[in-house]
Amino acid sequence: MQIRANANDNQVISVSSAARERAALREGKGTQKNQHKSSIFAGDLGMQNDIVSQRMQRARKKALKMIGDAWQGDKKIDQGIANMKDKVAMLRDEMKENLDIIAEGDVQKELARQQYGVSMDSQEQKDLELLEKRADAQRNPSEIHLTQEEEERLAQIDEQPLTEYQERCLRIDSYQGTYENRNNQIQQEIKGYNASIRNIKIERLKYNEMVKAQKKADAVMDAAADEVLGLLVSEGKDHVDEELEETIEEAKDKAEEKAEEEEKIEERKEEQEALEERIDEARENSEAREEQRKEAEERAREDGDLLSAMIDAGMGGVSATSDVQSDIKNMLHKMKLLEEDIKGSMVDDML
Repeated sequence: MQIRANANDNQVISVSSAARERAALREGKGTQKNQHKSSIFAGDLGMQNDIVSQRMQRARKKALKMIGDAWQGDKKIDQGIANMKDKVAMLRDEMKENLDIIAEGDVQKELARQQYGVSMDSQEQKDLELLEKRADAQRNPSEIHLTQEEEERLAQIDEQPLTEYQERCLRIDSYQGTYENRNNQIQQEIKGYNASIRNIKIERLKYNEMVKAQKKADAVMDAAADEVLGLLVSEGKDHVDEELEETIEEAKDKAEEKAEEEEKIEERKEEQEALEERIDEARENSEAREEQRKEAEERAREDGDLLSAMIDAGMGGVSATSDVQSDIKNMLHKMKLLEEDIKGSMVDDML
């Protein structure tokens, strides 16, 4: 037998009905009234379709919320990554602008050198470059280092006044240093953003929230399906138990009827055996009486022959009175009657 939840859910529960089918075959039921159904729908079980629909709808809503929340979380992460990439792009643009300003400072220095007529290999130019190197070392102490000789020369330069050209170029160099420092900060910021983006992507691969949410949603739907299935099975089981109980009662009734029939057959068998015994006894009695009758007939015949001989002998040579002859005839007549009585008695016994 099958328990079908409804046409929408397409859930089928297989239930064994072999016992009921065997009972129906033994009983020979063929009418629509007594035939058991091969399918029980939820309406037959008393299960309201809206209950099943509500359970499944509530589960779907919960599952969709899980997926939606995970999607929103992923969306926020994607937006965060996009914001950081935009920030990196802005920082790169700022760095480019700063490099342009620094390059413009180099142009201004070259113009000043030409204006003041300072040659590239002059001591004034070399001292200026050494002063600029000290300024760079102060801005980047981990990257730029001065030698002992350079330190000694800088001490000598500090004891002398700077030329107008050197002062002008150092002001330009200080201005450039501000943008160089900013570019150093920008580089660190860009490294930080790139590292954050890389770590987020790695973590996403390790803990894919969308995949987890989908698994949780599937688990919620499976649990809802099991719950509805349990309701249907419980409802169907009650009806199956009722039908099975009816089948068992029917089988018991059939067994009792069969036992009564067997008892009657046994009684008729015993009566038949008793009748056969009486017939056998009657047959034996009849044979005994027949034997007795034959013996009686034989004795009567012998006695009759003897009396006849006596009568004949008396009539031929002995003067017998009529009374004696009459007695003999009466005796023969009685013997004849006795023979007929024996035959009649045997016939009565047979009947």
